[in-house]
Amino acid sequence: MTTIGSYQVKVLIESNTEEVAFLSPATIDDMPTNWSCNWLNICNETASYCQNIVKLVYNDQIWGLVKYSLYPYTYPDPSPPTFLEINNLEAHPTSQGDAAKRLIEPIGKWLIWYAINVAFEFCEPKLEAPLIILDALDKAVPYYRDKVQMEYLGLSCSTPGEDLYGFRFSRAAAAEFCQRHETRWGEPKLYE
Repeated sequence: MTTIGSYQVKVLIESNTEEVAFLSPATIDDMPTNWSCNWLNICNETASYCQNIVKLVYNDQIWGLVKYSLYPYTYPDPSPPTFLEINNLEAHPTSQGDAAKRLIEPIGKWLIWYAINVAFEFCEPKLEAPLIILDALDKAVPYYRDKVQMEYLGLSCSTPGEDLYGFRFSRAAAAEFCQRHETRWGEPKLYE
């Protein structure tokens, strides 16, 4: 399984109270049925040897999910992957949109932090190659470009009828993101 364990992380509740949330691998029993993504279907199609779904939990409720995949990865090929793709990332429907109205902040950035650290753990460094890639819908472009500060690549190849926009992090840019994030929110604490 391609995970780095479980972590305690700091979050802000209703824009003013600092609390502890948890990042950990998700199971099929964790999959919500009323979010935008069909997480149950996504979970059923996840190959545990090169993909995983991670959850952010606060107060025994799931507030965010991310699915990532390591590439190239041909099971049981022993050669290490070189990059990670964030396939799906979603916050709880009540915590999407305007940051001022969110119950919990940050959700997506912690999930991205986790995915980046999986890539650091499992991916072989390649000079000038991206470490993290993702495709996003147009409404998510400002989030990844401006808030996460990923490199925006423009319109990407996607399924017909679905416009997706590409983003990437180099290894150095991913490290800078993690450093900025940990400076703001503190270093996550590993827990069992």
